Amino acid sequence: MLVNITHARVEADEAAERAEELLPYIQSLKEVAEVADFEAPEASINLPSDLALREVVLALHLEVERPNLKYIFLIGIGGSNLGVKAIYDALFGYADSIKNVHAPKIIFVDTNSTLLLRSTLELIDSSIENIDEFLTITISKSGGTTETIANTEIILEALVRKFGEGVYERTVGITGEGSEYEKELKTKGIRTLHIPKQVGGRYSVFSAVGLFPLLLAHIDIDELLSGALNMRNLCLDETFSENIALQSAISIFLSNKNGKTINTNFIFHPELESLGKWYRQLMAESVGKREDEKGNSICAGITPEVSIGSTDLHSMAQLYLGGPNDKITTFINTAGDQDSIIVNKERIINNIIPELGGRTNKDIMDSIYEGVKAAYSKGGRPFIEVLLEDISPYEIGAFMQFKMMEMMYLGRLFNVNPFNQPSVENYKTETKKILSEK
Repeated sequence: MLVNITHARVEADEAAERAEELLPYIQSLKEVAEVADFEAPEASINLPSDLALREVVLALHLEVERPNLKYIFLIGIGGSNLGVKAIYDALFGYADSIKNVHAPKIIFVDTNSTLLLRSTLELIDSSIENIDEFLTITISKSGGTTETIANTEIILEALVRKFGEGVYERTVGITGEGSEYEKELKTKGIRTLHIPKQVGGRYSVFSAVGLFPLLLAHIDIDELLSGALNMRNLCLDETFSENIALQSAISIFLSNKNGKTINTNFIFHPELESLGKWYRQLMAESVGKREDEKGNSICAGITPEVSIGSTDLHSMAQLYLGGPNDKITTFINTAGDQDSIIVNKERIINNIIPELGGRTNKDIMDSIYEGVKAAYSKGGRPFIEVLLEDISPYEIGAFMQFKMMEMMYLGRLFNVNPFNQPSVENYKTETKKILSEK
């Protein structure tokens, strides 16, 4: 993975000064990695090297995998869903929306939408004939997520009605150890996996939350974890020029201090859109805080957004290039060779854009991408460039670890806690209050 910060338009001296300030925190992170337990708030950095977790996930996978498994119902929301969806969609999901190209297929039951739920119930009624053809995974670390519990009830009730209580043998819960949800699931004989106490949902993709469903979907979790572990080690480097998470965090922070209140992730592969949405949650919940670490009211935050190239060049480029200069953009693309399709020299529409003849779709996309960067540079619009070698489990694992560690550094720069989300509880409390009054 290549990260190019040169167009972020931040002063080198100030960036170096901020990097110096973060050296004690880097040392603290190294100590967390050396201890290799899950006691520190930053404990998620130890997930890629946790062999015991991998063995537990592999063992349960062997118990529940079936050769005719067709559907995995993944019931979760936020951090219990977005990381898995980011990886699955990158590798299979975008093409799967056109035709079924992969089995088993993950069905993400992530909202209480009537359309989503009715479509899922119709799938159960019409397309599943055997109890071994599905597995249900319900994920809630707290065990009290309203949307997840409601959807679990609806999906399990439909499955039990069709197949009987043997459905519980085809259900796995992933939650906090000792949670009330775990206790309830166990009364039905439902197997459970645990999320470490100090690992929040948005940092949990390399825990059982991500590894178990991804393994069932035949995604190479060893490559995923290898990419994450190598990136973790790189992002613990005290040398500023080597530590890309440190560079990126400082550039985003200093850009914010210079009035860049929006962080645009401009992704030039549509299959990575869910990866952008995963990062959107990571940034929004981690640095969007009312109070700093000392309890002072600061209302800090950067608004993250996701755009897809080249589609959104025809909806957002006018704003990005001609509107307020209030954004720091991260372009995300691939550097490696890809399959391509050629536009024949013998054209059907012969006299329109003659330059297209004999060019591949990759030639066209590369030209568009370089043109966008040139326009940003000439327009004084700051950006960071991230180039993946390819779209593979290794590179996606590396990217996600890079961004999670970027967020830890960014939290320290803003002097906020990047691991909590106290304001999210406000809507949850009000929701349960309203439900109780209905």
